[in-house]
Amino acid sequence: MSRTRLRGATLDPEKGTLTLAWGDGTEATLPLAVLRRNCPCASCRETREKAAKGGLLILPPDFANASPVMTELTPVGRYALQPHWKDGHCTGIYTYEYLRELCDRYGAGG
Repeated sequence: MSRTRLRGATLDPEKGTLTLAWGDGTEATLPLAVLRRNCPCASCRETREKAAKGGLLILPPDFANASPVMTELTPVGRYALQPHWKDGHCTGIYTYEYLRELCDRYGAGG
């Protein structure tokens, strides 16, 4: 489906954004802080789920001090991108479908 076919990705470290161009002609710019806050790795996802339940939650230092500065962005096959963050975190694999959801929710038209 062209809606989730990624045509291009442009990282702008100075602005702290990632611009994604999709197969349906849509282009969206995401703040890197949004990408980091929505990391799909197991540990980040679990921490977000615990926080959503309410109550007392002590954040692990690596989550509390998460850097929104991306140092590298690598493709994973033909289905995902893997950011490498300044603080060393690199276990989140963002599928194109997930990136499109984030663009629809948080992205600004490019």
